[in-house]
Amino acid sequence: MKVPYGYCDFRVERVNDSIINTFIEYGYTLIAVNTTVNCSLLGVGNSNRKKRKIAECNGENNEENDWVPTPKVINHDDSKLTIVNRLTVQISNIGQLHRIFNSQNFKLYNILAVEPLNDQVFQDILTLSSIDIINCNFKTSITPKQYTIAIEKNIYFEVSYGPMLVNYVARQDVLSLAHLLHIKGKSKVKIYLS
Repeated sequence: MKVPYGYCDFRVERVNDSIINTFIEYGYTLIAVNTTVNCSLLGVGNSNRKKRKIAECNGENNEENDWVPTPKVINHDDSKLTIVNRLTVQISNIGQLHRIFNSQNFKLYNILAVEPLNDQVFQDILTLSSIDIINCNFKTSITPKQYTIAIEKNIYFEVSYGPMLVNYVARQDVLSLAHLLHIKGKSKVKIYLS
C-alpha cells in the first residue's frame, strides 16, 4: 500500500455517499471503515470449558461459525480517496485473538487493531507481528521496553480523545497517557482519534 499524504481517518464507523463526498471535499486521502468485534462473546477461555463440552455433546459445532463479520463493501470510484477495511478486536485473553486469526473473513481486512482489556493481554500482543494498531485506553500502562518492542514490530499506538468529553478525571487520564507516549516514544508510531 502506498503511503498516504494529507488527512487520514483510521476509524470511520459509518459510510455512505454523502460522508465519502465530505471526506473528499475536506482533502482526506485515506479512510479506514471500522468493524468492531467484542471477543468476550466468543466463549474462548478456561471459564467456558463446560459450555463447550455441553455444546459438543449436543452436536453443536462452534467451528462452523465465523466470528469475524464480512467487511463493509463500499463502491466508490474516486481515485482521490482510498478506502480500506479495519477490524478492531476487543480481547480479554490471547486465545480469542488466535481464534480471530483462523477466521476466513479475517483475511478480507487491511488493518487489524486490538484493544486489550487487561494488562496481561497487552504484554502478550506485543509479541505478535500481525497486529497493526494497539488501541490504548487511559488505564493502560506502558514501559519503555514494551514501547521499543512495538516500534521494532511496526505496531502503532492509538489514543482516543473521545473519553475526554466525559469528565475532567478522564480528560486528565487521557492527556497523561498521550504525554507519556510522547515522552517514551519521541513522537513515533502514535495515532490520535476521536
